[in-house]
Amino acid sequence: MNSLDLNDLPFLKEESLRVYRWLLVQFPELDTLETNESFQFPLRWMTEQKGQRFEWVVSDMGSVTLRLGGLEGNRRNPAPIFYLSLRKLDGDVFHWTDPEGNPVPFPDPSILIDIQNRIQLYLDSVS
Repeated sequence: MNSLDLNDLPFLKEESLRVYRWLLVQFPELDTLETNESFQFPLRWMTEQKGQRFEWVVSDMGSVTLRLGGLEGNRRNPAPIFYLSLRKLDGDVFHWTDPEGNPVPFPDPSILIDIQNRIQLYLDSVS
C-alpha cells in the first residue's frame, strides 16, 4: 500500500463526489429541504430502509459510511453499519476496500446486496 500525497487529493474528492451521486440515486434523501449543490464535505443525508432511518456520510478523503439515523443516530459517533474507503495500492492505483482491506467493486450494483445484508443484520440484531 502506498501513502497518499497532495497530488491524490483532487482524485479522492472527485471519486467521493462520484460515489455520492451514485448512492443518492440508490438511497434517496428523506425530507429534502435543500440540496447539497455546493458539495460541502462531509456530504450527509438521511434515508430510510425497511422502516428504519439511516444516515450516509461521504468524506472528501474517500470514505463512505452508513450509520444509524433518527434518535439512535444522535449518539456521538454511532457505530457504522457499512463502511468503505479508498486505498492507494502500488502503482498509484486506487481501490475501494472494506474495513479488513479487501477490494470491493464500488460503485457497482453488486454492492447493493452487501449493503442490504448489513442493514438486515443490524435490524435482526435489535429485534
